[in-house]
Amino acid sequence: SKYSGILFNENIRRTTARTPEEERLGFKLPPGFEIQLFASEPEIGKPINITFDGKGRMWVSQSFEYPFPAKAPNKPRDRVTILEDTDGDGRADKFTNFNDTLNIPIGILPVADGAVSYSIPNVYHFTDNNGDGKADATKKLLGPFGFTDTHGMVNNFLRGFDGWIYSCHGFTNTSTVSGADGHSITMQSGNTFRFKLDGSRVEQTTFGRINPFGLVYDEMGYLYSTDCHTSPLYQLIRGGDYYQWGKDVGMGFAPDMKPMQNEATALAGIGYYADVLFPEAYQKNFYIGDAVASRVYRNSYINKGSTPVGKKEADFVKSQDPWFRPVDVKMGPDGAIYIADFYNSIIGHYEVPLDDPRRDKVRGRIWRITYKGMANKKTDLTAATLDGLLAALDMQNMQIRMLAADQIADRIGQPAVASLKTILKKKSTPTKYIHVMWILHRLNALSNEEIKKAAGSKDPMIKVHAIRVLLERKPDAVNAYPLLVKAIKDTNPHVRRAAAEVFVNYPDMTSLEHILSLRAATPADDSHIIYTCRLVTRNILRHENIMREVVAKQWSDVQAAGIADVLAGVESEPSGSFLAKYLETHSVPADKVPTTYQHLARFAQLSQLDKIIDNARQKSSEDIELGYLTLQGVRRGLAQRDAKESNVVKEWGRTLAKALLDKYPAENPWTFDGLDRQNFAITLAGDFKFTELEPQLKRFLAKTSKTEVGTQANALKALLKISPQQGAALASELLRDPAVEMNLKTRIATALNDLTGTTNKAVLASVNKALADVNNAPPDLQSAIVISLARSPEGKDIIFNKVRKGEYMSRILAQPKVEERIMMGISPKQKKEYQEIIANVEPVNIERNKIIAQRVLTFAQSNVKHALPALDSSKMVFTQNCASCHKINGDGGNIGPNLDGVSKWGPLNLAEKILDPNRNISEAFRNYTIKLKDGKVLSGLFRREEGAVIVFADIAGQEFSVAKKDIAERTAAKYTLMPDNFRDKLSQREFDAIINYLLNHKS
Repeated sequence: SKYSGILFNENIRRTTARTPEEERLGFKLPPGFEIQLFASEPEIGKPINITFDGKGRMWVSQSFEYPFPAKAPNKPRDRVTILEDTDGDGRADKFTNFNDTLNIPIGILPVADGAVSYSIPNVYHFTDNNGDGKADATKKLLGPFGFTDTHGMVNNFLRGFDGWIYSCHGFTNTSTVSGADGHSITMQSGNTFRFKLDGSRVEQTTFGRINPFGLVYDEMGYLYSTDCHTSPLYQLIRGGDYYQWGKDVGMGFAPDMKPMQNEATALAGIGYYADVLFPEAYQKNFYIGDAVASRVYRNSYINKGSTPVGKKEADFVKSQDPWFRPVDVKMGPDGAIYIADFYNSIIGHYEVPLDDPRRDKVRGRIWRITYKGMANKKTDLTAATLDGLLAALDMQNMQIRMLAADQIADRIGQPAVASLKTILKKKSTPTKYIHVMWILHRLNALSNEEIKKAAGSKDPMIKVHAIRVLLERKPDAVNAYPLLVKAIKDTNPHVRRAAAEVFVNYPDMTSLEHILSLRAATPADDSHIIYTCRLVTRNILRHENIMREVVAKQWSDVQAAGIADVLAGVESEPSGSFLAKYLETHSVPADKVPTTYQHLARFAQLSQLDKIIDNARQKSSEDIELGYLTLQGVRRGLAQRDAKESNVVKEWGRTLAKALLDKYPAENPWTFDGLDRQNFAITLAGDFKFTELEPQLKRFLAKTSKTEVGTQANALKALLKISPQQGAALASELLRDPAVEMNLKTRIATALNDLTGTTNKAVLASVNKALADVNNAPPDLQSAIVISLARSPEGKDIIFNKVRKGEYMSRILAQPKVEERIMMGISPKQKKEYQEIIANVEPVNIERNKIIAQRVLTFAQSNVKHALPALDSSKMVFTQNCASCHKINGDGGNIGPNLDGVSKWGPLNLAEKILDPNRNISEAFRNYTIKLKDGKVLSGLFRREEGAVIVFADIAGQEFSVAKKDIAERTAAKYTLMPDNFRDKLSQREFDAIINYLLNHKS
């Protein structure tokens, strides 16, 4: 295809840059749609966000500095430019640089006296005092924001119906910011927030996602967004918790509109077509840029109750030019769709070194799409009279209506109130009515009677907006509350959902009962109402006084179930008490058992804990599976509570571990569920030192074992805990046994790392000998051995001696993970010896580039010959090597990024990620070295904090907890969690299989 294939799968496009006209000729759109160049270099540079003002002009943020922010003494040179089409030919012909001293500006919003813009590290209000289109004064509104990662940051400013400015907060960065009122928020990685135009207050509006980059409203007042890596389309629920790597919110995540399909992992910009110039099938659709696949998607949707269900339609814009990089999409006041094109051979932030000279710093285009050339007449709203602005509130184009509302609220203000109130008294269109109502609210002039009238309207859209206004106002039990009680029983699901959202501002028992009733009456497929009810229930119950009342009251089974369902998100002792009482007579679904008992063990009254645990044990005594789920939750909760595990827990663990190992023996072919249970039983045996289970543990390491290698390694770790010296002796036998697979030997060498930091000299000597006695080890095994030996001074001496004798390859010592471990606690003499050894070692990147090039070439040759592994066998290789951390097509782990979108990357880019994972590290996946107070050293990916513990993930994709009180030091490593040994571990055939599956898993 001219619009896909190898040229579009490269992180660095091999094609040369085209002129704007050459690029235009390569676009493909549906019949009747026309695309023209609106602006390009040299008048603009690298566009990031676009938006429009009341004059109909476009404002564009651009960065020549990206991806590195300017640092003193260098002055920032990025800019915001105003673009204007003065002659109406559809192309900008007037360019005014509003501010050209910015530092990677992204979010931009024109306002009455200038503009609000993000520029590292703050959000500023730039004022144009004389109307010449240039900033004259600067006021910091919010900041500083984090900018460790510069490809998301603070983006896509959008003025709401309520007058607040809404924004996305980007990938990896952590920001704590406060408004002038002192109220602060802290955001980590993907989030959304809003702030007042004067900076007086800032509020977080949603929590989670990965890298949201785009916001847009529809007519009902719903806010939509797109996100890289999770879902292309969300209708955001205020206060909702959305999926984010490493995040666990107990009660589950808010829903999306559709899952990833064949979209890539660089979705940017979202436009909603709210006008009538496009054909009907293209109206009320969402248009989303994909900067990796070089296209713009179109998504329609239908409602199931209040829940929008998205549907991916045929691609709206495709390009023959691989440099086409759509990073923002907006509908303009003229009814056209505009696309910001960050025209570049490189778009990836972590896929390509940030300092690669092939990153284009000059070119950028903005494209304008119309249907058969149709466009709305240009109107200067900034010069319009009040009557003219009121008339504009009836325009078909939503952008015009929103801009007109801003003009009335910001420019005209109180003198408009009388005319606005007159409109509410007369018959007007629903569209005009809702805008008038919101403007009056913004001017603090909307009366209770006017809200009551709107809430009683026959039009559902007016009702919804009236209820949304109540969400923005101070609680009013006399005037507002009765409206909510009536609205939550409305026949329209959107009205019911809007009302439910407001009950969070009325946290009492009556409100709780209304929400529980709505949830019980809502169909299961209306996920957005159900989640809203669960969220409001949780937030009401977070008021401890309410939670105590809930504990004391008798509830129906349905109500009690609705309460128990969300308590994993209510961190208080009363919530634990309710749950304990509930579980005496009720059960919870199997998928909720672990989180339920985790919460119970963490928050129930300490005096009741032993009884609760004993009841849980008895309840699951006849059901091994229930026992597994229950004890799993209990142990986590006790760790989070920093509570000692009692003898009851130990004996429960003894019985359950034996039962699980009997049901899931090492000789059974493995399944994912079976592995989970095997590993849990093995962990119990090791933690509690169940010596009677040693024979069963050893069976996992015998030739008859059919389990997977990670579980075998865990069995050895348990044996090392039970009897360190006997375990080390067994490890030595396995390491020297030629019949043992090399993958298992590598895991064994890694497992011995748990003991090489011991202060027991006899154990240390046994472990070091077991590692040193391995002869003729291949590179992968050598790396694992060296990392484990390097824990102790004696081990370092063994390493250097073996390198001198030629038994270990010197290049092993230059690997990032090996180097870090060797340098830890190294003596001056050993450091000198180490530097002498690696002085003439070829740089790691040169060696790896050769390997990568050869692997990719061989893959390509096999592809041409149709000799690649079959897709089903390719999936099996992927599952064995990658699925513990990565999810694809809904299956796999959640440690690393979702890989559904990587089919657009191409073989070379995937090979670099697999064979050289530390080339460009995302901060979200940087490994940490954790030194414990007892001298032990661990390493893992930070996931989250849970009470008294911190949760990390290990190289096998398994989460593990470390008590905060046991940590002496935690430092960021130079490498990611992803294994750095696939060059040696994977055969060419296995490499081909994984690449084949990643490229074609949608087939």
